[in-house]
Amino acid sequence: MCDSDTHSIMAVVAAKEGQYDEIPPEIDPDGDPVYRAAFKTADGVKIFWITSEEYYRLEVGMKGLLTWKGDELLSFGNWIRSFSIQ
Repeated sequence: MCDSDTHSIMAVVAAKEGQYDEIPPEIDPDGDPVYRAAFKTADGVKIFWITSEEYYRLEVGMKGLLTWKGDELLSFGNWIRSFSIQ
């Protein structure tokens, strides 16, 4: 597999980190908080950085199609969607 390839696999939200943790969330270069979410797949656990908006959309146990490219989460089910302006 190449990091520039897009991958998709069914997954379950296994854990998310940030809201109730003792440690405050990370901050991206624009000053916005970012969180981590772990997804359990048949190929193992995949962990991605997500925005606070995405964080609050997800709940542990949700199931859906996980799509990513390299280390970037592109979409998960109907809760996280990538978009482009055309």
